[in-house]
Amino acid sequence: MYATNSYGTTSSLNYGSGANITILIVPSTPGTPVATNSGTNIVVTWTASTIGAPLSNYTIMFGTVYGTWATTTYCNGANATVMSSLTCTIPQTVLTQSPFNLT
Repeated sequence: MYATNSYGTTSSLNYGSGANITILIVPSTPGTPVATNSGTNIVVTWTASTIGAPLSNYTIMFGTVYGTWATTTYCNGANATVMSSLTCTIPQTVLTQSPFNLT
């Protein structure tokens, strides 16, 4: 899982005789995601990236049976609700199908 904004992350620094210098910093890594089985859904939660400007999205990826990573529309990290709640809910039926094949 990783965080993105349009420039990395920016912060301003007043340096010397009033010149402003903008430093571009890549966002910090979000907290380790936690997946909880609610019985019919998998609920994924995480803690926010803590450095810099507002993020444009999180990319939430799941391992596949093919040894690769894939996303699902149920966990769209650009969705405003997902961004603010740091939570997404995926029906178990989605993750039991290809390419995930959760058993």
